[in-house]
Amino acid sequence: MPDKLIFMKLRPIALLFSVLGLSTFAASAKDAHWQDASYIEDSFVTIALGREHGRPTGRLSKWSSAIRFSISDHTADNELHRQMTTQHLSHLASITNLDITPSQHSSDTNLQIIFASENDLDRLVQFEFGISSKALRHQFSRDGVCFAWIPTTEKAISHARVIIPVDRARAHGKLMACVVEELTQVLGLANDSDAVFPSIFNDHSHNDFLTGLDFLLLKLMYHPTLRPGMTEQEVRKVVRQLLTQAEFKILIDEAEQRVRTHSLENWLD
Repeated sequence: MPDKLIFMKLRPIALLFSVLGLSTFAASAKDAHWQDASYIEDSFVTIALGREHGRPTGRLSKWSSAIRFSISDHTADNELHRQMTTQHLSHLASITNLDITPSQHSSDTNLQIIFASENDLDRLVQFEFGISSKALRHQFSRDGVCFAWIPTTEKAISHARVIIPVDRARAHGKLMACVVEELTQVLGLANDSDAVFPSIFNDHSHNDFLTGLDFLLLKLMYHPTLRPGMTEQEVRKVVRQLLTQAEFKILIDEAEQRVRTHSLENWLD
């Protein structure tokens, strides 16, 4: 059984429309609620230390080494998928200052990204994620659109895998959203919560691209004073201090504008 599975959930369309309406109303009624320091702190702890699938660690887990990614594509649109993937990873690198580049050799790869058809999904989940239980594979396949795996650890993240069944993602209008959500979550922001919005880490949200709040969570996660293995108490202390600094106050004010630079959302213009 893999340590941590992350997937974008499938939801009945009627329920989705209902929830989106409520989320939109709430966001407009509470303008910029996500810019409040205590809201940012609580959101960070929820998303960075909580776990939607797998045993909660209660400790911070993040990359501390360079990320070398490879793309394996078994579909006809491999160039489009490569462009989407590289642009979003470049976007993440610009926010986090992580060194994220394509691997030159298979032995260097620590982030594998697989685009495949739904017909290959069961085999890939079994082989890439190590799920031997057919019932468990069926459960994930039934409930999810796209999938990611990272090891549970109280140390730095050393490797991760992402599987995007392209025909399934396209059928739900979520191809770009899958690229954005799964590749962002394997950086260590692995939880989803209805309490955190506007955010890609909220399964009830209509957000398919990084929001201002997501930008701030990524900035916090990869601040050098937050180290792998930190407890919630240690994380809260550091985050609280960071959010009082002039640098972070500027980031909070400019987050919505900054996050749109290099965003895949610009492809829709």
